[in-house]
Amino acid sequence: MLLFGIALSLAFPACKRKHVTIDPPTELAYPACADASAGIVVAKGHLRAGPTMREQTVVESFDLTKGACGFVLRAREEWPLMAADIEIVYDADLNPIRAWKRMTIPGVTNADGKADIRSYDMRTPELTLKRRAPDGAITFEHLKPGGKTTPVPGARVTAVIGPGRGVLTAWIRRAKLGVGEKRRELVLDFREMVETLSEVTLARDDDRVEPSMGRTVRVYTIYGREPIFTDENDVVVGDLAGLRPSSTIPTPLPAPMPMYGEPDPIHTP
Repeated sequence: MLLFGIALSLAFPACKRKHVTIDPPTELAYPACADASAGIVVAKGHLRAGPTMREQTVVESFDLTKGACGFVLRAREEWPLMAADIEIVYDADLNPIRAWKRMTIPGVTNADGKADIRSYDMRTPELTLKRRAPDGAITFEHLKPGGKTTPVPGARVTAVIGPGRGVLTAWIRRAKLGVGEKRRELVLDFREMVETLSEVTLARDDDRVEPSMGRTVRVYTIYGREPIFTDENDVVVGDLAGLRPSSTIPTPLPAPMPMYGEPDPIHTP
């Protein structure tokens, strides 16, 4: 644990240089046509840890809704140490234009679960990050690309990786990859406390028969090391680490984590 703490302290300043404070702050309004309440659900899933997964209490749910102007993906991932609520707004071609994340800590006595809330706007030349920290402090930053490869100047984010696997459904469905094909794109990855903006490769490998689900699944990888399974419609149904459709697991669901209020992507952070 000590070594991990030292590594984190060394890594954080390097990542922090990719976060540039905006002064004065600027903020675009929530996408006006993003209300998907009257849309149709085109993909959804309820996944949780299967018997071979190391962390047995992970549960996630997601749905992708198509509306008049585009798509909205909503997701929630929870386990005893953290819960994350997600919303990503896409245009009609499944390119992300705004993302939102609320992280809460189950079991704390704070009324809001010590919520850390962030929004990411991809409609501007530089990605804009607005954050409300658990103490209520508000910050605005530009998130700069990092990694080994420098994106083309002016390149926009075309995919998002967030907590849970279901979020990848939108990218996979837009990519429409055949077996053996791959695509490298500028991606926002906000799974960790320090988010990154870098070029990431999505690749499709050979299909495989997955005995734990009794079916053939499509296999995709990100970063060359994270295999994800989808059905024939490119809806995420699990991963190599052991995430599986909840309906295929006979054991009872873990107790749900507290919500600390309904997610509010429009008015927060």
